[in-house]
Amino acid sequence: MRETLASLAPGAEPVTGPPAIRAGIEAEEEAASSGARFPDTGLDLMIERTRALVAVDLDLAPAPGASIGAKARERANRQGLTEAARLLRLKRWAGLVAIDLVGTGHDGPAILTAARRAFGDDPAIGYGPVSRFGLLQVSLPWGRTPLEEVFNGPDGRRKVEHRAQDVVRALRLALLSETGSARLRATCAPDEAAIAAPLVARLGPRAELRADAAIAPGAFLIEEG
Repeated sequence: MRETLASLAPGAEPVTGPPAIRAGIEAEEEAASSGARFPDTGLDLMIERTRALVAVDLDLAPAPGASIGAKARERANRQGLTEAARLLRLKRWAGLVAIDLVGTGHDGPAILTAARRAFGDDPAIGYGPVSRFGLLQVSLPWGRTPLEEVFNGPDGRRKVEHRAQDVVRALRLALLSETGSARLRATCAPDEAAIAAPLVARLGPRAELRADAAIAPGAFLIEEG
């Protein structure tokens, strides 16, 4: 894990314990989202993967009374490129990326400079010119399997092994956070409990696991034992 993190963020010191678990949960939730809004600049970003390409739509929806001038559009586009690159890395998406920028009549060289700053100078990355309609195309090399294909089965539902890991992760977070509790129990569906059992056993004597057929797949309960 440390080697992977070091390759993704050279020089950054890995965080451990409850903050790391919470960050992992938040990152998964963000990776599963289709976009984000940023009230400080008014940027509204949507991202979608199709069979042919990844479509990124940048829009500007500032707070009432805020300016929508050229400076605001430039700021939103710079932020949009940075956030789009971050979300693509988080989702593990690559291939052809079509980015619909805010507005038209852009300074092409400035947009390309911002794009290279966001996506990097890897020779395998290709950058197309900014069209007169405000469209920028970027070609990213595929590296890792898209995150949704790792977590979900062909039916689009989260795989049972990952649902079991969710239970164990939540129980471990509770054990680390609620140190005053003598024992904590996780209750989940039987097929998830069967996979989670050996992992829960490694959490120590304070951890307990119970299977309940009445609980829906993916749902679980953490409570004092």
